[in-house]
Amino acid sequence: MDALAPFLEPIDIPLAHLFLDPNNPRFVGSDWTFIPDDIAVSAEAQQEAANRLMAHHDVKKLQLVIEANGFLPIDRVVVRRVDYKKYIVLEGNRRICAAKQINGHSDAGETLAPDIMATLTSIPCLEYTGAEDKNEVAWIFQGLRHISGISEWPAFNKAKLLVDEMDRGGLSFTDVGKRFGLSPFGAAQWVRGFYAFRQAKNETEYGNYIDERMYPYFQEIFGRSSISLKDWLNWDDAKKEFLDQANLNEFVSWFFPVEQESSEEESGPEKEPTAAELSGAWNRRRVSKRDDLRHLSYLITKAPKEWMEFRSGADIESVYSRAILIELEKSFEDEKDIAERLFKYVDETLKLIQNTPFSVLSSEERRSNLFEKLDAIHAVHDGLKKLTNA
Repeated sequence: MDALAPFLEPIDIPLAHLFLDPNNPRFVGSDWTFIPDDIAVSAEAQQEAANRLMAHHDVKKLQLVIEANGFLPIDRVVVRRVDYKKYIVLEGNRRICAAKQINGHSDAGETLAPDIMATLTSIPCLEYTGAEDKNEVAWIFQGLRHISGISEWPAFNKAKLLVDEMDRGGLSFTDVGKRFGLSPFGAAQWVRGFYAFRQAKNETEYGNYIDERMYPYFQEIFGRSSISLKDWLNWDDAKKEFLDQANLNEFVSWFFPVEQESSEEESGPEKEPTAAELSGAWNRRRVSKRDDLRHLSYLITKAPKEWMEFRSGADIESVYSRAILIELEKSFEDEKDIAERLFKYVDETLKLIQNTPFSVLSSEERRSNLFEKLDAIHAVHDGLKKLTNA
């Protein structure tokens, strides 16, 4: 195959002249049948391609980003010409699909700024003019980008970018989330994690040991499943910091169980751990996965005894597994208690009805009331029989 660069020519194309690729490599399975160009540009094929992209490839998130920033030509869309006014997208189908969903108004009904809409009038593209097979070349371009192309940013760098943008523009979580395709809650989780990481690095006794590897754990503290852990650390949203310094120090210590080599001849102040000791400590950390923080939050809420055992040095997997087992056994016992109470009350009710003197039912009002309740019991009886026989 020849080099690609000589066959890519810059061209600005109206959005209406760009067509999604129904043969997009994202769609192709083992039973795929190639769709020829004359059918590919039809309204039906275009709608089907758009539906598939929107259903499975986060087009809505990309749409929100474009509505907030405009269509950014950071990476040009790559196309091939079908005829004078029609171009099929080889690389950039998600972006073009998202752009075509924008109608001048946000989901909230707000009118998009004219300068945002102006970026959608004409799209900067690169037209592929080579003779390579039209189906194969789409795979080549997408492979270059998605397999060996853009390198993923570390989580810490992403969080810092959000914080910098908020500080620079006075943005809310909603605003910065729209700009980068995040929900307000998601943006808040990234940003709060950044401030928590910075506090731990600057204010705890383990600060010199902390590096960006630990950021994802701070981010997880602000997830929906770790609320109890966040409360244990006493997060203050206004101050952007944890107020319980002792608990914060303890939390960080779980990640750096340093075992320094000691010598009877050594005396004086304790030495800083070596790089090798720190690396070994991180590999032995008591909280090895982000999911472990959710387990800790469960222990705080549901199993205080096992929570204290973990804090005293017990392995998180063993105490969490035991806590879950105890909870299951408790649920089983609760079910047994409910069943026993049910049969007890039914037996007592039957005896009470059988032993009730007729004189008690001499009143028409009482008889009517009793028969209504018996009818209700009969209806429940019929419903249960249908349910158990289904």
